Amino acid sequence: MIRADRIQHDIEAIARCTETPGAGATRPTFSPAWANAMRYVAEQARSMDCQLKSDAAGNTHARPASLGWNRPAWLCGSHVDTVPHGGDFDGVAGIVVALELLRSAKEEGIPALPLELIIFAEEEGPTFGLGMIGSRAWVGELGADRLRDLHNAAGETYIDAGQPFGVDGNRLSDDRIRPQRYLGFVELHIEQGPAMWRNDQRLAIVRSIAGRKQYAIRIGGDANHAGATPMNQRRDALCGAAEIVLEIEKMMPEISSEAVATVGRLVNHPNAINVVPDRVEFTVDLRAPQDDMLLRGDIEIRRLATEICRRRGLTCEIGLTEAINACPLNAPLCQRISTAARLAGESPLPITVSGALHDSAVIAPHVPTAMLFVPSRDGISHNPAEFSRVEDIAAAARVVEQLVRRPTITQLNELDQNQFVSICGGSFEHSPWIAERAWNNRPFASVGDLHEKLTRVVAESNMEEKLSLVRAHPDLVGKLARDGKLTRESSTEQSAAGLNRLSPDEIAAFEKFNAEYRSKFGFPFVICARQNRKEAILEAFPRRLKNSRETELAAALAEVFKIARLRLADVVWEN
Repeated sequence: MIRADRIQHDIEAIARCTETPGAGATRPTFSPAWANAMRYVAEQARSMDCQLKSDAAGNTHARPASLGWNRPAWLCGSHVDTVPHGGDFDGVAGIVVALELLRSAKEEGIPALPLELIIFAEEEGPTFGLGMIGSRAWVGELGADRLRDLHNAAGETYIDAGQPFGVDGNRLSDDRIRPQRYLGFVELHIEQGPAMWRNDQRLAIVRSIAGRKQYAIRIGGDANHAGATPMNQRRDALCGAAEIVLEIEKMMPEISSEAVATVGRLVNHPNAINVVPDRVEFTVDLRAPQDDMLLRGDIEIRRLATEICRRRGLTCEIGLTEAINACPLNAPLCQRISTAARLAGESPLPITVSGALHDSAVIAPHVPTAMLFVPSRDGISHNPAEFSRVEDIAAAARVVEQLVRRPTITQLNELDQNQFVSICGGSFEHSPWIAERAWNNRPFASVGDLHEKLTRVVAESNMEEKLSLVRAHPDLVGKLARDGKLTRESSTEQSAAGLNRLSPDEIAAFEKFNAEYRSKFGFPFVICARQNRKEAILEAFPRRLKNSRETELAAALAEVFKIARLRLADVVWEN
């Protein structure tokens, strides 16, 4: 069982690991504060019978010992490093979700939960001047030579500073990510924007991580006396830069409502009160969720800067300092998370785009990847005031739990009979005998193949067994429903059809039809409620009451098979 109080304790414990107590979280990668946070997570993981290791890029991994390192598992985690005087939730929220998933599994007797917690090294970037170093090195984007070029404030290279934590330039190529070991990667993160908080959204699925282009722009003019130079004879670099900045702001909505541009740094020369500026250098950070938007933004920024400088008699140099493509996340995995959210009672979830970069963007080309966002109060991040509700983080953990506890077909084929029946037995209402017999028909190639072999068991059963299967189903809007004694599956299905929101006249109609149907056929009326609304169900009663008993038994079994197919899709993933 996922518990918010334990998640809160983890967040507070990691928050105490900081170089700036009382002034936010400051945990530079490989610093003592960072090491203390890592030590806390490691101690918690070991208490859950996990084994740990560090890869050659400096990332830390933890898996249940009984799972081993070679069996396919879900990857889940984030980072614990921070910007100076940052908040307590950025990155950490994703770590504590993975911890709680492992903790809950051990508590409930699931020793080999297919989950690997990962803590990426140097996601933020300020310590070594580059973000997402651990993930980039793990997937092979950064080699040892590049890591030796990156230095911290003490002058240490990434390799030297990280050596006590497993970083080894000689092992990088041998210790890269093995995609075949992972079913997918899910990263829980705070939104770092105001939209979810303002819209009172508890969770959101991230469909894409915005790409970015960053520029260094240099505008050249002539320095001159502020009092003696007429306005119409000036080549004022600062005025040109100011016009460019404002025009970029104005043109962004024309690119897309999802595209943003920021001038974050501006240097004015000679920066004297009585001198017309002769040189201005400024940066532009352009972000968008699609590459075509980035391309249009790039063209427009270059056009605006060039035309404005030409008109003002200024020189213009534009340098592209970084280009990262937009990263669409794995659509099937996003859909699985949507399904998991429904099963966790959190559906439907809104879909959003991440304007900030994350390790997920690095992992996505190698492993199916998705992200979940929880809101951060007023969109504040990288700030001691950063805050996210622990209840939202716990809700996200319950969604991910639905994802990682649900086996793939390959994993299902490896289970013993009792484990198989515990997962698939509920697909046929109160009839685990069907799954017990079908277990001998392994391996199953797909969920469809599994369904076909289960239904074949029914088809080959005797008449009394078929009748018992149909009779195991409850009356729609019957006594069990009114008493709250339906199975979880039946309760969810009847609610989906709107049968928990009926008028007195509608309840009376169901009671009348149920009685007539049972009296004529000797078994309850069965229909796939998830594929019908209450109006369609009420219309089906009189139509099917005209059937013969043989025809109606066949119709009831056909509906049972539809119900089972949908239930199987809720408990087993395709490979």
